[in-house]
Amino acid sequence: MDVSQIEDEELRQLIGRRPIIQLSLRIDGEDFPWNNPDSPVRVAIPYTPTEEELANPEHITVWHIDRDAKVTPVPNGRYDEETGTVTFSITHFSWFAVVYVHKTFGDLAGVGWARKPIEVMASKGIIQGTGPDTFSPASNITRADYTVLLIRTLGLRAEFTDNFDDVKEDAYYYEAVGIAKKLGIALGDGDNRFNPEEPISRQDLMTLSARVLDKYMGLKLSDDIHVLDRFIDKGDIAEYALSGIATLVKEGLIVGSDSRISPLANTTRAEAAVFLYRVYNSYVK
Repeated sequence: MDVSQIEDEELRQLIGRRPIIQLSLRIDGEDFPWNNPDSPVRVAIPYTPTEEELANPEHITVWHIDRDAKVTPVPNGRYDEETGTVTFSITHFSWFAVVYVHKTFGDLAGVGWARKPIEVMASKGIIQGTGPDTFSPASNITRADYTVLLIRTLGLRAEFTDNFDDVKEDAYYYEAVGIAKKLGIALGDGDNRFNPEEPISRQDLMTLSARVLDKYMGLKLSDDIHVLDRFIDKGDIAEYALSGIATLVKEGLIVGSDSRISPLANTTRAEAAVFLYRVYNSYVK
């Protein structure tokens, strides 16, 4: 495949002269269409970044290019400075391209603490804006939207046959929530309801995240909740959330603000992006 086959001029410019490779499996001279979600293959492509790219290496990522020359981000694609390679994991063979993407939004001036995580995660195709040039960082994130981002960040997959009663089959988050339910990550409210459009509280976000990291990413939940003594609002944390929150604080994934952890507050889109950025760098390899 040649970059000229991609119709979108902006996408062609982003790929430029960077590597485009075809990964395939041949048996007795015949191409074998391998696709196995349960057995990902790790790929490493030698790559020499430009000076601009070396200044912001987290924006070096990977795209999948389908047979119609349409591109889809590969969220786990990243540049490894130690080996001088771009690495990524795949579950099917196809065409892939190394790209340098620096996505930003025009409404990040008031959230300097979150700018880099938002830009990096958006550039990798993990999070999206609320418009072409807006991210709405101060807006609350819903339970459904956070579940979509968490599943996408960690690249989790599962076959499922049922979902929560209040998750409609035509909803954009249907698959992500179904995966989360199947994997035992999303438990709902006990009446087979997920309340997908409701804002997710900080303690529910932390509990959900700690559960998935414990079950599938090697994090071990801690029963030592004394690490929470530094927060003056520790008493506001629900009992079901104590272990998960304590574990995330211990791991440095949650730091709080002004000696508060604000467990009952809704989570903003900026806060979710920063947290998932930390998770990505700690657990996505």
